Amino acid sequence: MTISGFNVTRPTLLLSSDSLLNSLRKTQLELLQKQVQTQTGVRVGTPSDSPSTAPAILLLQRQLEARTQHEQNLQNASGILDNTDQALQSVSDALLEAKSIASSQVGIGSNSDTRRSEAAVIDGIIKGLIDTGNRQHAGVSIFGGNKSAGVGGTVFEDFLGGIRYTGGTQNLTALVGLREPLAVNANGVEAFGANTTRVKGTVDLDPQATNAVNLHDIDGALGEGFRNGAVKLTVDGNVVSVDLTTADTLGDVATRINDAINGVDPTAGAVSVGGDGFTLTANAGHTVAIDNFSLGSYTASDLGLVLSAASTSVAGGDVGVRLTMNTRLSDLGASVDLTSGIKITQGSISKVADFSSATTVQDMANILTALNMGMRLDVNSDGTGLNLVSEVSGVALSIGENAGGTTATDLGLRSLSGDTLLSDFNNGLGVHNVQGEDDFRIQLHDGTTFDVNIDNLTTVQQVIDAITASAESALGIGNVGAPGSAQPFNVGFKADGNGLYFEDNTAGASDFRVMQLGQSLTATDLGIYSNAGTGTSLTGTDNATVRSDGLFTHLIALRDALLSDDSRGITFAGDGIERSINEIARVRAGVGVRAQRVTQQQQRSQDLGLSEKSLLSDLRDTDLTEAITRFGQLQQQLQASLTLGAQAQQLNLLDFLR
Repeated sequence: MTISGFNVTRPTLLLSSDSLLNSLRKTQLELLQKQVQTQTGVRVGTPSDSPSTAPAILLLQRQLEARTQHEQNLQNASGILDNTDQALQSVSDALLEAKSIASSQVGIGSNSDTRRSEAAVIDGIIKGLIDTGNRQHAGVSIFGGNKSAGVGGTVFEDFLGGIRYTGGTQNLTALVGLREPLAVNANGVEAFGANTTRVKGTVDLDPQATNAVNLHDIDGALGEGFRNGAVKLTVDGNVVSVDLTTADTLGDVATRINDAINGVDPTAGAVSVGGDGFTLTANAGHTVAIDNFSLGSYTASDLGLVLSAASTSVAGGDVGVRLTMNTRLSDLGASVDLTSGIKITQGSISKVADFSSATTVQDMANILTALNMGMRLDVNSDGTGLNLVSEVSGVALSIGENAGGTTATDLGLRSLSGDTLLSDFNNGLGVHNVQGEDDFRIQLHDGTTFDVNIDNLTTVQQVIDAITASAESALGIGNVGAPGSAQPFNVGFKADGNGLYFEDNTAGASDFRVMQLGQSLTATDLGIYSNAGTGTSLTGTDNATVRSDGLFTHLIALRDALLSDDSRGITFAGDGIERSINEIARVRAGVGVRAQRVTQQQQRSQDLGLSEKSLLSDLRDTDLTEAITRFGQLQQQLQASLTLGAQAQQLNLLDFLR
């Protein structure tokens, strides 16, 4: 058997030297790493130290950083909510005292002198509650909502004889680690009933579709808004897809569909925007159809564009354009007198808002703000009309016409109209009549009289209709005219300001007047109990003004009723204060729930933080026992490597040949 020879090679001096140096470098590098880990306590300082655990470490670090901020937010929220709760307790105590005063000043034991004295106490309570409403914690207004406080840190201030609230209508929120942000304070609307004076528009202003209307500002023909996507376009049997996913306006939609039509046949037809939505036109000899792109797609339906036209024009569905602050007044479908303006009476101040220069709803809002009457104009939640909101509690608000115009009526903002409820008169006291009996009598110059009964009537228009029917029966005429007509008797609303208005065109020596009948207070409550004497017109007062239902309104009403020795007003104000006490209790309960959530979240955050820190330590920090032990081993390894290396470097040729 033949055995093949083999050679045993010996390493060269260079290879031996390189191997030794490489070993020394590795040992020294690990020795340095262990030294650093021992000194800093950190085993994974950079992602390259441990690529497998680096993502988890980075995630935990981000969570801990966020938790630190959340815990700071929780601490701040706890302080604000605690102060809010204490302030609400003070408010509740003050209202209970006011309620006690109101109860004590009705009936036996009260007189004008005691009432005047108690009015001074109520005035002090009002001033104290203004101070409470302006409290702050750590620079945050506890009742300012999500708005910064005004000059001097105020959100409540004396204004036009009432109390104005300038804070936000939503609460300030903070990220505290919960699923959603947590409200950390209260606002004056929920706590004090501020900004609840609202004249709600009764007219749908019907904004029209234009090229500039944003797709986010439509309700959609199905009432589901606009769901973007593609639509299917068929031109003379040729089907194409039109992508509308990046369209912003109704004009964009029309442009893209028209571009697609032109791509098939420029003479086929077009889509245009106007009125309530789109119109599809197919020119003579052509058929154009639009539909949803596929089953489950609603883009064409939302745009009212599921249409087919053959040599004709077809109107699409109503896309439901919403009124916004950017809506141009020229695009309103409703006819509005913009030249006369509206007359606003807030407390004892009356001013005219002139909208003749306005081009958008925002312009109208700016004009109202510039009047400095504590008013603002909002678009209602349905996006169909406008609301006027007063920021002032405790004073009466009236919105009427100016100089015979129709602006307030056209905008649906007249505070006294045919739709006004009789129960809203006299700050909610309503109109009091005697069932089964006539309530008031109207006497004309020629001696004609007619009685009016308002049993079971609920609105001002129904009262006007009842007056009209009685007058027509007494005068033997076919119809009673509107103010300014030539009929013997006319009834309607004042042409300037607000209130019911009567005209007597008869001749005679009798006074033109409205008289009470029996025990009924109807004429007084309606503001028409008056004697015009020889005059031809009788102007009623506006007893349907609106006021907020907040605590400042009730306290001011109580103070004024005490000063005027008005038992009925004291009782009504006391009932209002009782409602405010209940509302404060509700708000305080909500604050308590949020404070409890903060406490629970603080404990939960601490527990989770400990767990996260422990896990982070396991992944990132140095095991000192292992590191020190390994450090000693590396020192011995380095020493051994240096010794062996030194011996190897001293070998000569004879050692190699052995």
